[in-house]
Amino acid sequence: MGTLKIGSMVTIVDQKDAMKNQIGAVVYFDESRQKILVRFGGVQQMYYDLKQPQEYR
Repeated sequence: MGTLKIGSMVTIVDQKDAMKNQIGAVVYFDESRQKILVRFGGVQQMYYDLKQPQEYR
C-alpha cells in the first residue's frame, strides 16, 4: 500500500476517473485484489488501483 494507510487523505489523480481531483479518505485495503477503498463525503466510496490515488498535501 506504499505510504498510504487507513485514514490517509488522498486525491484522485487519474484524469479519466469520475472522481478526479476529489479528496477522500482511505478506509480499507483489499490485499487479494490490491485495491484501496476511498470514501468521499462520508457516504460515497470507490475502489482504486494503488496508482490512482495520491496522498493529499
